[in-house]
Amino acid sequence: MTLVLVTGMPGAGSSTVIKEGLKLKEEGVNVDFRPINYGDVMFEVAREEGFVEKRDDLRKLPGEKQREIQMLACNKISEWKRSMNLIIDTHCTIKTPSGYLPGLPEYVLREIKPDQFVLIEANPAEISGRRQRDKTRERDVEDEKGVEEHQFMNRAMSMAYACLTGASVKIIENHDGGLGKAAKEFFELIKGLS
Repeated sequence: MTLVLVTGMPGAGSSTVIKEGLKLKEEGVNVDFRPINYGDVMFEVAREEGFVEKRDDLRKLPGEKQREIQMLACNKISEWKRSMNLIIDTHCTIKTPSGYLPGLPEYVLREIKPDQFVLIEANPAEISGRRQRDKTRERDVEDEKGVEEHQFMNRAMSMAYACLTGASVKIIENHDGGLGKAAKEFFELIKGLS
């Protein structure tokens, strides 16, 4: 089956583009993909194993335990891929105080074998504004220069992922007022992969 990895930094709108893209229909075309958030799967696995009670507790676990949970979630996703087409919503890189970490380490990529990478991007000012308006999440404060750097790192990392897997990388721009265009571009991509 087909696995599409969709990434975007917080505020780029990757989850929204996926959701809106999957709503689109075209006569005679069956686009049958199941969207999954990698972090949700990690939380489910960690809760089942008794490691955490709340999702925010994941960040507080030691790195070794987080990697263990990441691999358990990876194994679950790999199992699902055998029977269904998947869209995995995740982060390409994670900005930490000590620098950028890969959101998809080599051992994860080797196991899930993605067929396509999609980067959802927006202008730094748009991303900063969206983060400030989003009262449902605790977003990191990052100036526009930091957002620009983070998106650059996401592009570089996604190409490294492509080198490891042979999958291609598609960049979709999700500008303010342009969600419909971004969703349509995403729909056309997954339609071609169906």
